[in-house]
Amino acid sequence: MHSVMNTLMDGAVAADLSLMKRVAAGDKHAQRVLAHRLAARVGRISQRLLRNRADAEDAAQMALIEILRSSGTYKDISSIERWADRITVRTVLRHARDQRRKPWHFSSLVDVESLGAAPEEPAQSEETARPVEDYLQELPAARREVLVMKHSLGYTTEEIAELTDNPVGTVKDRLVAARKQLRKLITRDARVRARDLEKTS
Repeated sequence: MHSVMNTLMDGAVAADLSLMKRVAAGDKHAQRVLAHRLAARVGRISQRLLRNRADAEDAAQMALIEILRSSGTYKDISSIERWADRITVRTVLRHARDQRRKPWHFSSLVDVESLGAAPEEPAQSEETARPVEDYLQELPAARREVLVMKHSLGYTTEEIAELTDNPVGTVKDRLVAARKQLRKLITRDARVRARDLEKTS
């Protein structure tokens, strides 16, 4: 059974590599196959990163074009999807910076408790005074960037460093600072809310 699975996996890897070689060679059919395979995934990532739907759609199209252009760089050390994710994130972030917009949109994608509240400052999830995305807009752009990539897209610290062209230590520092600032903002509002409830009771 194990050998059968390995054979199937090897076959899938070979098929992906063949597809990417045909895309790089300008095969229109192969390009359509790849675009169809990745379109929904690229769109979801763009929507998570950009607040405005129209901007997200534009960025997704740009990312697909960049993926097709970069097809010659694909190596079979990772899946096509994972390889395309990195290009998508870079392209969407670049588009957001070019447009000078605030791109980060967490909505319900992040469980505040997963950000690691300190024992003396319990994080609020369902009871936050404001939506989590509102708090994120108060963070510096660099901190929002690493948080969305870590907690929404699931990238490792090393991968974030590669995607953002920053040292791993810088990414770690930004994550720590972002979590600390987010906890402080949420705790502040929670205490104000508690005091207001006491006054009205």
